[in-house]
Parts: sequence; C-alpha cells; structure tokens
Amino acid sequence: MSHYAPFVPAPRVSLINAQGESIPLSQMYGQRPLLLQFSRHLGCVFCVDHAKQLLKNYETFQRHKIDVALVIMGEAEEARKFREALKLTFPVYADPDQSVYRAFDVPRGNVWQVAGPHLWWEGLKALTRSGIGVPKGDLMQLSGTYLIDTNGLIVWDFRPATSVEFPNIDEILVAADTLSPIADA
Repeated sequence: MSHYAPFVPAPRVSLINAQGESIPLSQMYGQRPLLLQFSRHLGCVFCVDHAKQLLKNYETFQRHKIDVALVIMGEAEEARKFREALKLTFPVYADPDQSVYRAFDVPRGNVWQVAGPHLWWEGLKALTRSGIGVPKGDLMQLSGTYLIDTNGLIVWDFRPATSVEFPNIDEILVAADTLSPIADA
C-alpha cells in the first residue's frame, strides 16, 4: 500500500555498489530526492519486469528531479550483472545480508503472498514479458519503494501485500512533485 510517510528519517545505512565499495545511503539523496526500490530475490519475474518499468520511466523521473536506485539482496557482482543484463541506466546496489532491507522494514510475505494461485496469471504475464531467472535469496521477501527527500526523510513509501504489487509510476511522480517543481522538458 502506498502512502505519504510521516517524514521518518531514513536509516543511516550503507549499500554496496557494483564495484564492491560501501556507499552511505546519505550520499545518494544529498543533491536530489531518491527513489529507492528494493527488489525481491534475484530471479523474481515481477522484479525484473518492474526494473524495466523504472528504466522506461527513468527520463521522466529525472525531469521530476528524482534519482533512482535499485537494491538487490545479492553480492556486488550480481548487482553489476543485473544492471548490465537489463541495460539499466540507474545504479543497482547490493545488500547481501539484507540488513538494509531490515533497517527499512521492507515487508516479508508468506507463501500465499508470494506464490498463491491468485498471483499465477500475473506471474505468467510477467514471465512472458521478462523471462525467468534463477531464484536466489529470501523467497519470502517482498519488495518496497521509498522516496527520500534531500533532508534524509522518507516522505512516501509503498509496501506491497503480495509479490506482484508495485507502485504506480504516476503516484511516485505526484509524491515527488510535492518536493520540488517539475523541470522544464
């Protein structure tokens, strides 16, 4: 469910970039607001599909003066390969022990929420669009989306109830526009 967060400070954490360097999260939102997207396990067809949607809308995010970063629960090398395989133009960071997932309280699901029969049709459609990957990581982990302003406050978030749910791009843009005016196209 998406909502305007009560302006909670973002956790003081670091992520690992594709080169294996530890980067403080605070460096990622110091100049522009940051859309931080936590992925499910590597191989999640919904997450690959959503990463492609973020890429498709990346220029729009940039015009709305927000940066995008994707977090996976793999290692630095897996972050690099994920970014290259999908030709993503925004950074992909690694959180191998899921400590940042826990710091952000990214929800975990149960079997019904991640693979229940009510999700099979959407899964088949995502599989057709994005192919299948090899599951690696916490299969019960759900995704999460957080908009962090330049003061380090979480001003909007989306915490899904199932593995198929991701925020509507327009909802993200409306939330971002409350932080700063849209740049000229």
